[in-house]
Amino acid sequence: MKNANQSLDRLLRAAAQYRPDAPDAEEALPYGFATRVVAGWMAGHERGGMEVLWFRRALLCALAVAAISVGWSYKTITAGPNEEMTIASYDASADLP
Repeated sequence: MKNANQSLDRLLRAAAQYRPDAPDAEEALPYGFATRVVAGWMAGHERGGMEVLWFRRALLCALAVAAISVGWSYKTITAGPNEEMTIASYDASADLP
């Protein structure tokens, strides 16, 4: 525990001695730089790119598989047992000691 306390004390002392000599990042950037960067980024990314198309197709396929799975399991849960299987199951368990 002593090592952890010493490390914490050193960290806090170093943080207390910090004096920012350089201006903030926002002050260092020229006027309108952030706007130009965002505009350039938006121009390079089309709304209907291949990644978006691929993602949409994958999402639709996953939803279709999930819907089929839910429908199949609901059908199995709500269906009653076969009478023949019930009789065979009862007959097999009746013979056990």
